[in-house]
Amino acid sequence: MTLFQNGLFGCLKKLTIIILIVAIAIPLRYGSTSPSYLAVRLIHSMFSLKNSLIPDKTRPTLSADYRAFEDLIRMKPLTKIDTSADPLVIIKELRLTMGQTNISPKPAECQIRKEIFKYNAQTTDGYWVSNQLKSSSKNSDKILIYIHGGGFMTGDINTYSGFECYLSRIFNINVLHVEYRLVPEHPYPAAVDDTIALYHALLDQNISSSRMMIMGDSAGGGLTLQTMQVLITRELPVPHGVILLSPWADISSSGESYTRNRPIDPILFDHNSTWVAAQILGPKQIHLSHKDPLISPLYGSFKGFPPMYVNVGTAEITEDDSREIVKRAKQANVDVTLEVAVHLMHVYPIFYLYYPEARNTIDNINEWMKTKFD
Repeated sequence: MTLFQNGLFGCLKKLTIIILIVAIAIPLRYGSTSPSYLAVRLIHSMFSLKNSLIPDKTRPTLSADYRAFEDLIRMKPLTKIDTSADPLVIIKELRLTMGQTNISPKPAECQIRKEIFKYNAQTTDGYWVSNQLKSSSKNSDKILIYIHGGGFMTGDINTYSGFECYLSRIFNINVLHVEYRLVPEHPYPAAVDDTIALYHALLDQNISSSRMMIMGDSAGGGLTLQTMQVLITRELPVPHGVILLSPWADISSSGESYTRNRPIDPILFDHNSTWVAAQILGPKQIHLSHKDPLISPLYGSFKGFPPMYVNVGTAEITEDDSREIVKRAKQANVDVTLEVAVHLMHVYPIFYLYYPEARNTIDNINEWMKTKFD
C-alpha cells in the first residue's frame, strides 16, 4: 500500500470515528433520535451562535437562544388562511402542520394514560401525564388540569405531551390534558361542555377541588376562564388556582395591542379574528356579539375566582387581553399575579427547550404554585 493510500485510509478512519461520535453525541445531547427534531435543534444552535456574535441593540435583554428561536419561527410561519376556501379544508391543513411539528417531543420516561370521563350523558377524553420525580412526594397528589391552545381549531395530546411532561416534572404534579372537541366540527359551546363535564367527573370521583389547579394557554386560556365562570355560576367548588399563558379572552380582538403588536408578533401577525370567530360560533350562533361574555370571557364576571397567575409577552397581539383580565380580576378582589415578559412572543413558555426565558417563567409559576398549595 502506498504512502498516499495509507494517508487516505487514515483520514477516512478518523472521519468515520468522528461521524460515529457525532451520531451518538447529538441524540444524547438533545434526548431524542427523531431526525426532524434533531435537525430543528441543530439549526437553532447555529442561529444561537450567530446571535451570540451579533447583539440586538434594540432588545439587549433577550438571550441569543430566544432570538434564534424567533429566526426558526420566521423560517416557517403558520399557514396563511385563505378565507375564500372551505374552512374545514384549511383547518385540517393547519392540524396537519401542527401535528408534524417537532418542537417539543415527549420524553421516553414520561407516562401517558387515557381516561374517558363521564358526567350525565356526556363523555370527555382526558390524558393523565406523569413525569414526576420519584424521590419527592411534594405535590404528588395534586392535579393540574391543562387546557391547550390552538384557536379552538387545532391542538391535541400529541402536540402538547412534551410540554405537559415538562410541567409534570418541574411542578412534580399529575397533569390532566383535556382533549376537548374542536371547531368547526363542534362549534361553541362544545369545548366548554367538555371541560365542565370532565371537572364534574373529577368531583364525582371524590377528588377535592383544593387538590386541583387549571392552566391554559392562548385559546385554552380563554377556555379556562369560560370554565371558571360556568363553575361559579353553577355554584360548584372552584379549583385552588388558575394559570394563564397569553390567554385569548376576547374573540372580538378589540384591544389596542391587536394593532400595536401585529408587526412584531412572529406567530400571530396574520391572525384573522373575524374568520376565526366565525368558526368558533358556527352558522347557528353567528348572530352572537363577539363581546358576549359567554364566548369572550374577558367581559364576564371574575367574582369568586381563586388566585390567578397571568403571563404574557409584549411582542404578541393578545397582550392587552392579559392586562385587561388582571385589571378586571383585581376589581373583583381576586388575588392575581401578572408576569409581563418584555419583547417575548405569544405563549413563549411552551418552547422551554430552546431558551432560558421560557424556563425562568415556568420556574416562577412553580414557586407561585408552592405558595398557594402550602
